[in-house]
Amino acid sequence: MLLQSIFTQRIIFVLMAQIWPIIYSSYFSYKLLKRAKNRSTYTLSCFFILYALTDVLANFSILFLFTPLAYFFYILAMYFFFFDHCFFIIFSWVLVKLEEKTPYWKFRLIIILYGITSTYVFWIGYFFNGIQYDSITNWVPRFSWFFLVFSWALLAAFLLIPQIYFSLKLSKIFEGVILKRRINMFIISSFFQLAVVFAFFLYHFLFENQIYRTIYMVSALIISTTSAFLIYKSFGKELD
Repeated sequence: MLLQSIFTQRIIFVLMAQIWPIIYSSYFSYKLLKRAKNRSTYTLSCFFILYALTDVLANFSILFLFTPLAYFFYILAMYFFFFDHCFFIIFSWVLVKLEEKTPYWKFRLIIILYGITSTYVFWIGYFFNGIQYDSITNWVPRFSWFFLVFSWALLAAFLLIPQIYFSLKLSKIFEGVILKRRINMFIISSFFQLAVVFAFFLYHFLFENQIYRTIYMVSALIISTTSAFLIYKSFGKELD
């Protein structure tokens, strides 16, 4: 079977699942920053910028395959992958507080706290062998069950639950048919993207399940692209 080839899988993953997101994420962040420079656009553009950075680092891990640098770039990419999706929550919080003059120190503090939380990738991934990526694994990243469970717990506590809370708040705050549609578009797209994140960790845990890995590679690419477009279209395109 073609997809059972490690080399073929890695090439497909690079060309489709990593390079394409770099292109559209860079485009959306450019359009955001070109249109306006305020807290909301900075926050949303950070999501797209870090999303692109994650894939750039992942590409470097491929370029330095068969060397220790491959692991270094990959685990660094994992850090930014988790940290990047925290900007969903931060952006949702900004929308909820849009009419208030929230101090910038609170805004920066939330980012710092999420940045610190995201360092679990290094502690659990490296020191507890949560992420294996070397000749023993045939240079295919593999997550341990402990890393999977710990990651899902953090995702639920720091991303999923807060996003549910802010989504409910946003639904009550904003009124009007047109604006309501934009709110719903953002909420749906954010949960689609979070679903991809949860599935991503499972993808590297079920490293021998070729059926799931193949389905994930195709569906994640489609869902992530659609989600990014809807997020930009919902608020990033016109929010001031």
